[in-house]
Amino acid sequence: MVEGLDALHALLERFWKDAARIDRLPPEPWRHLFNSALAEIAANGLRHAYPPAATRRPLRVRLRLFPDRVEALLIDQGAPLNLASFPPVSDNLADIMDVPEGGYGLLIARTALDSLRYRRTRNGANCWKLVKKVEG
Repeated sequence: MVEGLDALHALLERFWKDAARIDRLPPEPWRHLFNSALAEIAANGLRHAYPPAATRRPLRVRLRLFPDRVEALLIDQGAPLNLASFPPVSDNLADIMDVPEGGYGLLIARTALDSLRYRRTRNGANCWKLVKKVEG
């Protein structure tokens, strides 16, 4: 269980060290994309799933390395995700200055990953599954 992004980054560092030890370390640019997607989803959960006054924001993280992919599972007990609260993404923006701030974590994660799924479990948990295939 992690309580913040520093703990998540420490977990990722240990995970990649373990992957290197068994000679399954994906290339650094690949890892950067996966880490960025995972951090975006985790940050959204920590920031939006819990009330602002919450002193604890637990997030369970499971990382799994397969020969052809890496999977991450993130689970929190916060409020359900409201997809309608995210701004629509437009391809018709004429200027980068027209891009509104915030709300693009999901877009970043979707772009970096091969699969991103969200579901609300029967026991009231938010569950995210992230999958990135290892090319080669």
